[in-house]
Amino acid sequence: MRVSQSKIDEIASAVDIVEIISQYTNLRKAGRSFMGRCPFHEEKTPSFSVSQEKGVYHCFGCGKSGNVFTFIMDMDNVTFSDAIKTLAEKANIPLEFYDEPEDDRNQIESLYEIHKQAARYYYDTLMSHDGIYAREYLEIRGIKPDMLPKFGLGFSLRYKDSFYQKFKDNFSVEDLNASGLVYGEDPKDKFRGRLMFPIISESGRVVAFGARKLFDDDYVQAKYVNSPETKIYNKSKTLYGLSFAKNSIKEKGYVILVEGYLDLISLVQNGILNVAASSGTSLTNLHVRILSRYTNEIVIVYDADKAGQLAARRAIELILENDMQASIIVLPSGEDPDSYIMKNTQDAFEELVDKRKSFINYIGQKYMEAGRLDTPEGKSEFMHEIISLIAKMRDPIKRDYYIKDIADKYSIYETILRPEIEKELKKNKILLQRILRPAIEQTGNVEEKVHADVSSMEINLIRLLVDSDEETQQYLMDNLDFEYITNPETAKIINYVCLNLEKPELLTAVNLFTKFNDSNVRTIISRALLDDNYVVNEGKNRNYLSDAKRIINTFKMWDLKKKREEIKKDLKAAGNDVKKYQKLLKQIGDIDAGLKALKEIK
Repeated sequence: MRVSQSKIDEIASAVDIVEIISQYTNLRKAGRSFMGRCPFHEEKTPSFSVSQEKGVYHCFGCGKSGNVFTFIMDMDNVTFSDAIKTLAEKANIPLEFYDEPEDDRNQIESLYEIHKQAARYYYDTLMSHDGIYAREYLEIRGIKPDMLPKFGLGFSLRYKDSFYQKFKDNFSVEDLNASGLVYGEDPKDKFRGRLMFPIISESGRVVAFGARKLFDDDYVQAKYVNSPETKIYNKSKTLYGLSFAKNSIKEKGYVILVEGYLDLISLVQNGILNVAASSGTSLTNLHVRILSRYTNEIVIVYDADKAGQLAARRAIELILENDMQASIIVLPSGEDPDSYIMKNTQDAFEELVDKRKSFINYIGQKYMEAGRLDTPEGKSEFMHEIISLIAKMRDPIKRDYYIKDIADKYSIYETILRPEIEKELKKNKILLQRILRPAIEQTGNVEEKVHADVSSMEINLIRLLVDSDEETQQYLMDNLDFEYITNPETAKIINYVCLNLEKPELLTAVNLFTKFNDSNVRTIISRALLDDNYVVNEGKNRNYLSDAKRIINTFKMWDLKKKREEIKKDLKAAGNDVKKYQKLLKQIGDIDAGLKALKEIK
């Protein structure tokens, strides 16, 4: 099913791109644009620019760019059609569809459909006679029958290709392999004889699976195996259970973060609904930033063993780096969230939540239990650990609050702590520079790599063709020589714009992004429409025609200089041929005169 271009334009006009993107990252007004930290990659310095006027965004760090539709597609791992539906719903615009051939369904849609049908297949298998052992295992673990359909739990048969045989006639081998549920030229099932946990995206679609080992003779010995990353699944951006928990997290004001699938299911089963888990990976910066859309506090409830506590320590760092509140629930020794809630009640667990510790008190308790706060060496080590965490915070007001807090609690002068904080902040800055400098020196950032051969004049040319007056556009059409354009991607854009100058409705940001699917081309478009650094003659009384003349003159000068270099090479090769030598010298003289004339043009 497809939506008409006019309806797409209507939706784009109705929604505010700044409002939409602000749900994923904080944006602040910066001149005519809005700036924030890029939601597509981890960064400390904001380099993500959004133009409310033009409806486009661009990251000057990773090069990601697009309009409101591509943003929803990339952030939520959904198709163009789904992005349209999401934004139409926000704008209260009814959609009208028309049919498209079934063969036009792209691979992303196919992957979603494979996972949807796979979830149903695994669930049906669990509920069949073949799933009796898996159901008994869940019963032993205390999982009630009503949780099975709620979380879509399933079971994969033990045969090497039962899943493939089930779906080989419905989907291509290429798409089945791309789903990560089968592998190889002679396809075999990835998951065999395992308890299956569907991993659901924020938008409510199955995108992957986690699988728990049930049999000792499993061909893979790992207790848990997860889907590989695919076009619809990025484990660093996907949290298990979040699609169910979003509303409860907002209501409670905090999210309980656990490690395992069964930890989460057990808590939900016992009435603790505001809970999420990382899916098959350690907590990432992107996970934290996703959770920040719903709350400012993350309550960590990891296993009480050494591995769980090390993971909790790393999670605290990530949470503080994102200026969120990190709290920790300390479970009794040997317990995990699943085992604790099964032995106790919802009230008992909620009492633990009410007694959750700040990161300072949590780490302080560990030092105290080890008897290390009673020695100068132990207290110094503790203070340096806390200082290193406070230095992770970007907000100076929060840093100041915590400095005063630990000074008061542990009877240490602020005048001692503050220089140590400054040292740590400086160390973090130097470390970041050391990490970034080699990459920048070797390859440049993504922006530089993609556009090393795109001149600022070409970017400006696109901007003027799309966003200037009729006189300027006509001047450019009369004087532009396509041989001036050195980048083929830029040439595609300019050619399309020139052919459609009389149809300005085709030259909006939305339509340009719809026309060009290539990410590099889209990035050039974003820079042309968004990057104020490329404005030649900025100001309220901007003279577009003057800008255009400067651009054309610059192109002409580049062209003449290029020809001059070629003639200089011919001069060296002329040898004793006096006539040829004199002819070439005259050509250089003519070029120099042309360059001088162009330089004198104001």
